[in-house]
Amino acid sequence: MEAAVTPSRRTAIAGGMALLAGAAAPARPTAATWIGYEGRLRDRLKDAGGGRFDDEAARALMALTNAARRDAGTGPLAWHEDLARTARAHAADLAQRIYVEHVSPEGFDPTDRLGLVARRLLCTASENIAYRRGAGPHEAPDLMEQWRDSRPHWQNLLRDKHTHAGFGVARLRERTYAVGLYARPDGELATAVPFRPAGAGPILAAIQGLEEPYVGAWLDDQLRGGRRVPMAEPRPDANPGVYRLRIDRRVRDRTFESLFGPIFVWRHTGSAAPLARTPG
Repeated sequence: MEAAVTPSRRTAIAGGMALLAGAAAPARPTAATWIGYEGRLRDRLKDAGGGRFDDEAARALMALTNAARRDAGTGPLAWHEDLARTARAHAADLAQRIYVEHVSPEGFDPTDRLGLVARRLLCTASENIAYRRGAGPHEAPDLMEQWRDSRPHWQNLLRDKHTHAGFGVARLRERTYAVGLYARPDGELATAVPFRPAGAGPILAAIQGLEEPYVGAWLDDQLRGGRRVPMAEPRPDANPGVYRLRIDRRVRDRTFESLFGPIFVWRHTGSAAPLARTPG
């Protein structure tokens, strides 16, 4: 059973887990690796990693979560389909590649996955994973009990700042994988940002009409250590690569916070790289 993960930079998550495992952190993904992983997530939403999705169990986890929050005096969470789709994609990837980690073998974390799956959402997310193997049935109460027995999971599930959640449950033979994502969404863009936009038009359309407290947009370079690239008419002044759309929001008169938006490939003509596999 994995520990809960709250959002942070990929290198911090991967580096911390590598220290625990006594192994090197994953290398920074290339553009081809990003393209391959985005395709993998889309495929897993279609095929459940060779197993099946249990949407009834996912909804039951939501009900059990809100019951636990009510008992703890914490407000209820609302179901968010973008969070649920991202959770389902990761649960299916865990099942298909037979691993149980918050960071994928390529080095992608929960907020990376959300940026690849949710095309309008401004959000980061915290993640819980539960895994059961062997004689079943491994229903929602059994999965919930794993989180209850783990203090980091339970704290994640009860965290007061969260307002929304989504769950995914994938079953493959005798194995069950449950993923929960918890968040306080920061808003939505006007339109969806394609993963591979043909030009700057879809990106500019997505941020069109942003008003206070949203005060600016820029691109976070995912291949070059988070280099900040300004948005400029008529196109982003950016080299080919992979970028995350970031939106600045005013908190106080001279204080701003930067929100996480969708991830997209910009003017990259290469294909997907073969993705890392885990031992079967």
